[in-house]
Amino acid sequence: MVSQEEDRSAIIKCLEEGLGKSVTLSLKLAPLWLEAMGAGAVVAAMTELHPALKLKLAELDGKLFRFEATDIDKAFYLQIIDKEVSVVVHAAKSPDVTMRGTVKVLLDVFTGRVDPDTVFFSRRLEITGDTAAAVHLKNILATLG
Repeated sequence: MVSQEEDRSAIIKCLEEGLGKSVTLSLKLAPLWLEAMGAGAVVAAMTELHPALKLKLAELDGKLFRFEATDIDKAFYLQIIDKEVSVVVHAAKSPDVTMRGTVKVLLDVFTGRVDPDTVFFSRRLEITGDTAAAVHLKNILATLG
């Protein structure tokens, strides 16, 4: 017999999966500039929800992070310049760190829903570039959960 809690969990999981597929499809069809605006809004909301996040990210001043969503074949950059965090679609310099994964994995990592080490070691997230900067960002994001 299935308990009400198990039934509720199954319904929530089904809704999350459906929503995730809808978001992925929407992002695949949306122009990159619109996605960057959305990503910028998520970053702004995250720094507002977690005031210490902006201060911690400022420790990575001058660093450029590229996030590649492999399931929609798009990417955006998170740049930290003069302690200001912004999202852009193009960058003049090469990124210090590149993170590759599905939209869901990248969003879950950035919002602190999953441990970056877990998805990295399960090969759902690929990280290349400046190891120290990547570890520092990973540690900052891990504090959000």
